[in-house]
Amino acid sequence: MSYLTALKEIGSSAIARAVTQTLYVSPNGSGTNGLTWATAYTTIQAALDAASTDGDDCTLIMISPHATHYNIDTTGDPTWAANVILNGTHRTWAKVMNSHVSATSIMKFTGKAAVINLNFNLGTAMNGLIMTYGGFRVNRCQFVGEDLGGVATALEVVGASAIKHGKIIGCDFLGEGTTQMTAIKLDKVTFSLLEDIRIHKCKTGIQIADATSDQNMLRGIDIGESGIGLDLDAGNEQHISNVLFHDNTTNIDDDVGDHHYTNIDGEFPVTTIPDNFTGIDVATGDGLDTWTAADVTVRAAAAKPFRIIGISVEADASEKFRLRLTGAGGSPHFADIQIEGTANVNKRQSLSLPSGTEFIFNKGAVIEASAKSESDGVDHVFVWLELQEI
Repeated sequence: MSYLTALKEIGSSAIARAVTQTLYVSPNGSGTNGLTWATAYTTIQAALDAASTDGDDCTLIMISPHATHYNIDTTGDPTWAANVILNGTHRTWAKVMNSHVSATSIMKFTGKAAVINLNFNLGTAMNGLIMTYGGFRVNRCQFVGEDLGGVATALEVVGASAIKHGKIIGCDFLGEGTTQMTAIKLDKVTFSLLEDIRIHKCKTGIQIADATSDQNMLRGIDIGESGIGLDLDAGNEQHISNVLFHDNTTNIDDDVGDHHYTNIDGEFPVTTIPDNFTGIDVATGDGLDTWTAADVTVRAAAAKPFRIIGISVEADASEKFRLRLTGAGGSPHFADIQIEGTANVNKRQSLSLPSGTEFIFNKGAVIEASAKSESDGVDHVFVWLELQEI
């Protein structure tokens, strides 16, 4: 096996993907042909320009550390259509910038592309990385916008139509505060995974746009010190789990669509509704062991996603009552409690639901209740809910 062949196999195995060509980038290379570290290109754009444009090829570009940064130095959105894998050595050891005065982003890929172990610095007024093809990969990268003086997006994934099955994994995003940088924007992206991500000091953590952006999975994400954590402008059925919100102005904004939340953590305030000693009157059905004829609204359309952590109930008779809580429309019932009522005595029950059925409700959700008692005729229970708005 030749030395060059060995290097290519090492490069390919390092990312566990087959490639048809390997090129090298190093500030210490000769810039001759990029086929070895000795003859490596000195700029990333030179390697990208040399990458195969054959749709059946995939070029691996190995990028060494740099004492300062690699400068793309190209106008507009520097765009490459080749199928490429860019692989640096560490998210903080190979910094990439675009200092051209007419540039609008650092780089854009319209082919099949994966970007691994690189650091993208947005400078004072620059968008970062743009991906446009399904199956995109952005792994173990860092995006920095600490010096921004205008709004910018660090990582944008956008398709002409819906693009599927991409992954953004193990990435860090650091902005300048709460007014400039959007960390991640998904536009026409579906069935994709965002995992193990840390976002701090951004205008917006993750923005989801366009009605076709459905059923993405967001898990294992830390969003803090930002203006908006999740900005859910459009799309349906995002699967959002194991997310930590802290010190954000707004944790979840818009919340358009029917999303699924589990294991959402943060310091969320507790409030009781209604804010009085009267409660919401839920009359039982007119008969022995008969449910309410029409469910009663106990929580009007919500302005934010929320969870219910407790229920207080006061009965008007000394007998057994059952109370059911449900989303609007009568299904599913997420709480069904029984109390031994004593007239005008308040009883509180915390909600401890089975694992995996946390019932975090979307913005706009309505909570309804029905009741029944063990006696004939109409009785009444008065209900208060303890809520945490996310």
